[in-house]
Order: sequence, then C-alpha cells, then structure tokens
Amino acid sequence: MTRAVKSGHVHLLLFCLLLFCVRASHGETAGVTVLDQRVRVNPAQLALLEDASGTLSYEQVVSAWRQGQFDATQSKPLNRGVTASVYWARLTVLNPGPTARGLVLSHDYAPTDDVRLFTGPGPGDVQVAGDSTALPSGSWRSRVAAFELELPAASSQVVYLRVATASNLNLELSLWPPAQFQRHEQLVGLFYGLLFGGVAVTVLYLVFAAQLAREPNALLLAAYLTSYGLYLAFLNGFPGLWLPNALVGYINSLHLASIGLLFGFGAMFYRRYLLLAAHNRRADRLVGVLQWLAFAVIASPVLPASLLATILALVTGIGPLFTISFAFYLWYRRRPHAAVFALGWTIAHLGSMLGTLRVSGYLPNSDLLLHLPAVGCAVAFACFTGSIAHRLSVERVYAYTDFLTGLANRRLFSIQGEMEYDRARRYGHPLSLVLLDVDHFKQVNDTWGHAFGDRVLRRLAEHCQSESRTSDLVVRLGGEEFAILLVETPINEASKIAERLRLAQMKDALEGREITVSLGISELLPDDRGIEDMLQRADAAMYRAKEAGRNRIELQADATGLPQA
Repeated sequence: MTRAVKSGHVHLLLFCLLLFCVRASHGETAGVTVLDQRVRVNPAQLALLEDASGTLSYEQVVSAWRQGQFDATQSKPLNRGVTASVYWARLTVLNPGPTARGLVLSHDYAPTDDVRLFTGPGPGDVQVAGDSTALPSGSWRSRVAAFELELPAASSQVVYLRVATASNLNLELSLWPPAQFQRHEQLVGLFYGLLFGGVAVTVLYLVFAAQLAREPNALLLAAYLTSYGLYLAFLNGFPGLWLPNALVGYINSLHLASIGLLFGFGAMFYRRYLLLAAHNRRADRLVGVLQWLAFAVIASPVLPASLLATILALVTGIGPLFTISFAFYLWYRRRPHAAVFALGWTIAHLGSMLGTLRVSGYLPNSDLLLHLPAVGCAVAFACFTGSIAHRLSVERVYAYTDFLTGLANRRLFSIQGEMEYDRARRYGHPLSLVLLDVDHFKQVNDTWGHAFGDRVLRRLAEHCQSESRTSDLVVRLGGEEFAILLVETPINEASKIAERLRLAQMKDALEGREITVSLGISELLPDDRGIEDMLQRADAAMYRAKEAGRNRIELQADATGLPQA
C-alpha cells in the first residue's frame, strides 16, 4: 500500500515537472488533459498556422512553430468559413494518469475533404482521413475524421493537424475515450438511420398518394423530402462510408447538387402548394427565379467560384427569409393551409439559414447547429405530410360526397356497391336495394322555390339515414333520386324499412306542405352480373310505383316478369 502511494506521488511529480517544462517553452498554448469523458478542444488550447499555398511540409511547419509564426486562437473563431487556404493546428495532449491511455482525436465537422494528423516526421507518423480523400488500402473510413493515439503514463504528446477543404474550414476538435467515441457514433448512426427510414417510408406514401389521387403536391413533396435526406446524409458524412475511393473525389459536387435539388424542389413545392401562380404572380415569379438558381447549383463544377458563392447566398440565405415571411403573410391573409405550411417552412429552413451563417464562419460548428437540420426535417415534414394527407382526405370527401346533403354520391355507390355485391355473392348473403324519388319535385321547385327544394332534399336525406343502419350505404344518386343499399337484408325486411321511411317522409310536413316519395326495391338474384342489375330492377319498380299513383312501394319483378308480392 505504501509502495503504491509512493509510486503515485512519483508519477504526479514527474507530470508536474513535465507540465512546467512544456509551459516554459516559447509561445506554448495550454494542453488538453485526457479524461474519462469527451473533452472539447477550446481556442486557448490550439495554435494555428495559415498555409495559403497549401505546400508546407511537416518539417517546415515545425520550423515555423519554433520561429513563433503560429497564431494563438484565444480571440479567433475556430470556424474559418470558406477559404482556399490550408490550416495547420498544433495541439498538446496531456495524460497525467499513472497508466497508459488510448484516445480518439476527432475532427467534428464531417464534410471536410482532407484531414491529416502528424505525430512525427516519419511516414508511419501520419494518419489520413477526410470525406473526399482516398485512404490507404485496407483503411476504414469513418463518418468524421478520427485518429487513434496512445499516451504513456504521465506524458504529453504534441500533434499537428493539417486541414484542407473546399467547404467551410474549421478546427472543432474533441478528445474521446475510444469506447465513448464508438457509442457516440453508434447513437448518431441509429438516429439518422431512423430518420432516413422515416424519410423513405414517407416518400413511398407520397408517391402512391400522388399516383392514386393525381396530386402533384404529394409528388413534389416526395422529391423535396428525398433531396433533404440526401443533403443530411452528405452533411453528416454518411456517403463516404460506402462510396469507393474512385468516387470520393466527387463528394463535394454531389453535396452541392443535393443542396441545389433541396432548394429547387422546395421552391417548386412552395409555389404549387400555396397557389402563387393563381393569386400572387409577382411572388411566384420571384420564387421561380430562386427555384432555377437553386437548380443551377447542380452545375457547380463548371460555375466560377464567385458566381457559385453568390447563388448559394441568395438561395440558402435571402431566399428562405423571403419565403418564410411571405408564408406568414399568406397565413395572415387566411390562405387555405398557409398556417401549417408557414410553421413547417420556418422549421425546415431555420437550420439552413443558421447553416449558412455557420458555413460563412459566423457561428461555430456545435452539435446543435450540425444536427438542427435533421430535427427540422423530422418536424417540418410531419407538418407538410400531415397537411397533404388532410388535403387528400378532404378532396376524397369532396370526390365521394354529395355537397348538398352530405350523403355518398353516385361514384362511391358504384365502388362500394360492387364491393358489397362481391361479398354477398361470395358468402351467399342477401343484399337489397331501395330506390326512391321525390314525387312532383319539379312542381315543388317551381311553386316554392329552389331553396325550399334544397330543404326538402336535406330533410329526406336525414330520414334515409335515421331509418337505415350504420352498415347500410345511403346515397344521393342525383337530383331528387336517392338509394339505400341494405347489406345482409332480404327483400321482405327491406320492404319494412322502406315503408317506415315512406311514412316518416309523409308525416314530415315541411312548412305544412306534404312531400311524398315513391320507392322501388330489388334483391340480389343468382343471374346478376353486378350492382347495376339490381339498380335497373329497383328503378323499374320505382317507376311502377309512380305510375300506380305515387307515395307507394313496389318490389322488383320475379322471373316471370311480374312484380313480387
């Protein structure tokens, strides 16, 4: 026990002496101490050297450090924005513990082209990573640039990090215990796996909805959502995990293409969903310009750098500000569906606007800002998809519902009637159809007006629903003609229901005026080929009822052509 305590004291004294020597060297920054959890490297712990030509070697960089040419970063941001320069960072890692420790040094911004860690001048002292850099044969590419280090007990390690990229250049670094880094990456992979799975399911739903309902908005949202998923994949370094080395050099172009598709399809969806062409032509033209500027980003490899930067600033910065503001204006003007759209659009583009500031170097590459677009994607598309689903359901109601009475219309009768016909035929169940028509309805309209006629039809619809069951289908076929499809009901039971309906209508003297109906009833027969055969027989029976004096019920003719008793 005493020997262990003494050994610990010796290690502590050695480390303190080492730390004093390190701090005594000229211009030395504060070291980063290895802990049992993630440690973020702060600006006070880094010294930077800008390599404008990108040609400096490790030896030249070490010489530059000794000559005091590095800049301390205490007052400068670690995010340097978009720059053509290469940056070198010098970092001292400290292990004060009595045992050797392994650690992972991660560069926390995934879409960075080339990151190299130098621990010495030899070829074996260099580790290479980056999402568009070909790795040595047999190397595994990680989502972010990550390097393994091993520190002996009570020791320090000086490392140099070389960062070169065509995207925004930053030096946000973290030190991890290897197991914690692995768990963190597994959680990030799980989160985005669930998100991408949700995106795929939603896209399939929208494609089928667009096909079945002839809804272009659903197809545009599917394209927008797919582009958003691709953008998030590139932003978080996932394509580099499966692309071969021969294709990783194109990652930057593909990343920019995903941004162009995202904002291009987004503008198309925005214009169509909010009906700008019909109601707001000037806004439609402006958003149309933003749309085609966004699609132009796809051609980034052939665009001049200054022009591309201008287009990106307009598309990802100014464009969202205008479209968000205009969506709230339309919400204020009570444009249908504008409220949900304004909220969803704000959430979707908040991450992109903050991302523009981050890429420009005005904001750090924090975990919140890096993953905010994913959160915005999940929330915004829940809003958009829910809104489109609501619109589809409303349009379906309009397509299959009679506007005046709220009953099913002829289209729904044809669809559901055939389904009930098939079911009754398959299981041998009875099926009956009651067809009814308002007596002298033209005279009712001519004498008391169409408004009174509409009230008659609505009241008759109420009687049809009250005298039928929830399993039955009550339909307004058109004009003053109604039908009730009675499932699992033989014709004698259907006749009783029809009689109750006739009496209820006759007793309901609207404004003291007696309005009667004539009814015809048919039943499924073995030779029927569909619901239309039943409808024809019920129609013939109803006209017999009118010819016999109206306000009565007639049954279908039997096999001899005579009315059933």
